[in-house]
Amino acid sequence: MTIKNVAAVSGDTNAAVLSERIRVSAILESAEGKRNPEMAAQLALRSAMDVESARAILAIAPAANPYLAAMQREGPVSIETATADFSNDPKAARMKEIEGGMTTFNKTKGYRKAGSR
Repeated sequence: MTIKNVAAVSGDTNAAVLSERIRVSAILESAEGKRNPEMAAQLALRSAMDVESARAILAIAPAANPYLAAMQREGPVSIETATADFSNDPKAARMKEIEGGMTTFNKTKGYRKAGSR
């Protein structure tokens, strides 16, 4: 690809282009913009709206992807996170209590698990 007759661009024009790119980037890459990328693109590319106003609109707009909205509402879930709470099970609570008591008893008596030194 060859570029012919490139027009000279003044410093003011470069500053204006850079300023516009920063505005567009700030809207598209914001957390609000990532929730609804299509709306963010419309506000960034098809309006002259400032970043703060665009982000305010995007913040109250529904997310384009319901999964992302649920993740934002519920927070991240990891493998360590319990999926069910069995703390109200009296049998499980009693078994845990017995296990803790046995561990303490065995430590005080000097007993170890079989095979451990």
